[in-house]
Amino acid sequence: MVGPTLPDLYKSHYIRRLITCVSFMVFCLIIFSTQNSVARNREENINGEDSLQNLSLLLYKSKADTNRVNYLIKIANHFIKQQGNQKENLAKALPCLDKALVLSNKLKSPYWEFKTLIVYARFYNKKKMRVQQAATYEKAISIAKNMDNKHLEASAWTAYFFNIPDTVADYRNKSFYNRAANAHAIYKEIGKSFDEKHREAILLKIMADFHLEEEKFDLAITELNEVIALDKKYKLPGLPSAYDLLSAVYQQKGELSKALNMALQSVKTAQINHEEVLDTYRNRVGAAYEAMGKPKESIKWYTKTLHTPDKTDPFRFIPAYMLATQMIKLGQADKALSLLKKTWTEVPDKARFDYFIYLGYGESYTALKNYKLADYYFKILLKQADSEILSNPFKTSLFFSISEFYFAQKKYDLALQYAEKARVNQIGMTLPRQIRLNEILYKINLATSKPAEAIVHFQNYHALRDSMLSQENLSTIERLQIEFQASQKENENEILRKKSQLQSQELNRIQLIKNFTFGGLVFLSIVLLLLYGRFRLKKKLHEALAIKKADIDIAYAALEVNIQQKNNLIEEKESLIKEVHHRVKNNLQLTMSLLNSQSYYLEDQSAIEAIKESQHRLKSIALIHQKLYQTENVATINIQPYIVELVEYLKESLSDEKRINFDLDILNLELDISKAVPLGLILNEAITNIFKYAFPDRHEGRIEISLKEQQVDQFNLLIKDNGVGFPPDFDYEQSKTLGLILMKGLSNQIDGDFKMESKNGVSVSLTFSGLNDSVVEEND
Repeated sequence: MVGPTLPDLYKSHYIRRLITCVSFMVFCLIIFSTQNSVARNREENINGEDSLQNLSLLLYKSKADTNRVNYLIKIANHFIKQQGNQKENLAKALPCLDKALVLSNKLKSPYWEFKTLIVYARFYNKKKMRVQQAATYEKAISIAKNMDNKHLEASAWTAYFFNIPDTVADYRNKSFYNRAANAHAIYKEIGKSFDEKHREAILLKIMADFHLEEEKFDLAITELNEVIALDKKYKLPGLPSAYDLLSAVYQQKGELSKALNMALQSVKTAQINHEEVLDTYRNRVGAAYEAMGKPKESIKWYTKTLHTPDKTDPFRFIPAYMLATQMIKLGQADKALSLLKKTWTEVPDKARFDYFIYLGYGESYTALKNYKLADYYFKILLKQADSEILSNPFKTSLFFSISEFYFAQKKYDLALQYAEKARVNQIGMTLPRQIRLNEILYKINLATSKPAEAIVHFQNYHALRDSMLSQENLSTIERLQIEFQASQKENENEILRKKSQLQSQELNRIQLIKNFTFGGLVFLSIVLLLLYGRFRLKKKLHEALAIKKADIDIAYAALEVNIQQKNNLIEEKESLIKEVHHRVKNNLQLTMSLLNSQSYYLEDQSAIEAIKESQHRLKSIALIHQKLYQTENVATINIQPYIVELVEYLKESLSDEKRINFDLDILNLELDISKAVPLGLILNEAITNIFKYAFPDRHEGRIEISLKEQQVDQFNLLIKDNGVGFPPDFDYEQSKTLGLILMKGLSNQIDGDFKMESKNGVSVSLTFSGLNDSVVEEND
């Protein structure tokens, strides 16, 4: 039984292109991040990277010039990159792009029009608007050509190639290939930097991949040799993958010794360059041995891929199938079936590459002559083939296996039907499979009395077999194996040399420890002698101190009496202070009650409101004295429960038919009363103003209150609402309202930095120090 080999899988340009694209994107991300870090350092007076707030501020301050276009593009890019509500973010990005395009046209700046269009293309990519995205890239390329700017044109062609998914039509009319070819031609002409040479090599490798698909093997080999020369000259990271793809080309061309040589070279180069030896490289070696009809050597390499640390990787279905096909060749169909079942149970994501396991089941059951189960799995795969889920190379392998299935049952008509389907893509099959296919066709034609056709297939069978045997020159293969084993031995020797160096370093370290230990013992002996001398001296001093100790004990007893008296006085003082706080609280409550009673006799609504506001201010002070009375510490107050209780009081006192929600994020902080009282009054004034003015025409709203530490002993109180904000002509610095005068005055009282801002509501910010003023003066 012969199934689809790994080269058939990798022949699909979609899979190989995915590997190339990922490596290219990672490289570009590194370059882009480096360039961005440099650009951010040059940005004018903004802290850190370009946040949306900083960009909005720069945009607001900018004039109608190219700087404004730049800021609009960056803001649009910010929204396009967001991972959250994509529809909402893209809706915010579009007006910025429209403005940037209009302004760049107005300024007659083709450079910034080009930059805007590139971001437009990203926008269309997120919107999945492929036609508009392609048209945008083509317009950007046209602008770059008119500017005669090769760098911009090459970058646009590259983005056009990598960012727009190719369709079947693109592939057939070569428009997809032409994008890569155009970008490569420009980079080859202008490329000097490492980045440009790396792009040139990647694009050339993609072109070679296309030529492999078109079976232009010699052209693909020439291009890949050029890629290898570039990789070596500029020390680019893609050298092993270039050898890997070259191996695939040689294998499709039928030059199996060269295919094996290139596959081994990819593994060896990755090891020499201290790069990861990818499973792709190992599988390629296994595929080369398989193409030569050497299942034992093939199994060794496929096993390395199957036994990966991540047993749940669905990609393991592929090497599991490849191992199974080689076991079947060796007459071990039962072991092959066990391997497939074991791998199936280990991988949870069975939807990816499950068709390889199904094909393995079909071939294994055919080899075991369990045709009923084999037929079951082949029918599953035929349904998938009819629905265009499977790639053409895999379909060819499937048809080939089904022809073997029917041939084994002597159902020659069906066997011939599927063998002819497989023969359509015979050129894409490995030599062993072509040989086996012609052998089956020969035997079917012989069994169905078609001697002329049988002779043709028999001649093809022997011609292909002789071709494989001539290419499978044992001395060449043995030489390649010996060279690779020698390189592996050299690597092992290098590892042993490094181990020897480590052991030598370890011995030196042990000797150094011994020397330090001996020196330490000598030093310890000297220290012991000195300590003995000090001991004798201390003994004499101890006798003198014993006499003084008696005198000190007498003095200490007297001191204890004084301390006890002092403690009694302190307790009495604290009790008095607590009583003072209690009475102050009661007096404030009494004052609030008197104000409340007074309000019953007033008809002027403004006077009533003024009395209520005074009550709230008194309540904020009374709460502090209440907290001080209730706690053991009479000097400071924990601000967190105080603010929570004050907010609850204000919410109950001020709420009417409106539903106002509070979000509190308060630091657990001890504050002196000299700080806490102004803080409570400022909080009271801010919340009162929000209830009065922030939501005139709304029945609900949100108030955010946070107290956080910005840096050591620097705290920030933030009160923010989502209301209507200030009127356009309102300037809080010039306002003479009592509430604002109180807040600014109280801020100055605690040396705080008071700010107000109207943006999506009003935010009040107070930055202050947590130290008590008296403490600061003492430190000064």
